[in-house]
Amino acid sequence: MADRLRKWFPVIFLMLLAGLSYWLENKVRLSVVHQEDAGHVPDAIVENLSATALGEDGKPRQLLVAKTMLHYADDSSEKLEDPSLLLLTPGKPDMRVTSKWAMLPQNGKDVYLHEDVSVVREPYGTQGQMVMTTDYLHVNPDQHVGDTPRPVRIRDKTMDVHAVGMNFNDETRVVNLLSHVHVHYEKKQ
Repeated sequence: MADRLRKWFPVIFLMLLAGLSYWLENKVRLSVVHQEDAGHVPDAIVENLSATALGEDGKPRQLLVAKTMLHYADDSSEKLEDPSLLLLTPGKPDMRVTSKWAMLPQNGKDVYLHEDVSVVREPYGTQGQMVMTTDYLHVNPDQHVGDTPRPVRIRDKTMDVHAVGMNFNDETRVVNLLSHVHVHYEKKQ
């Protein structure tokens, strides 16, 4: 009996190996089909992202850092987790834009920030620091413009503004509040 088992062992082992391979291939195939059905699956992941855009003079104009960047091949978009975008314009105060997550579509020119969005303009001249908060913000860093249709709050040392909807131009320093504007202004002496 032991002699017969010794002769059949390689055949039994190969049959078990073939069966296991067949089972594993089917599991992987089903997983890939499920992911393709899901559609939006990241094909690349970058952790601790740091990118700098330089101006014509070779000096930094935009600094982008994020905890994680996910790239999606189906639409060439990126999702950033915990992004922070610093806009540097010579002769003007720095602006930092942060949120919990952001999407960058294929064009690469727009940034769509979501959840706990904060825009901080650093103090300059006689102007103090200004903080704008909302839960969604679209920004085009190259054009220094942004907008949101959602509730927004803008604060500095003398005022507290609440509104629904806003657009701004960082170069001209024009902010348009679209509706339901409430302002509390306190004159400092």
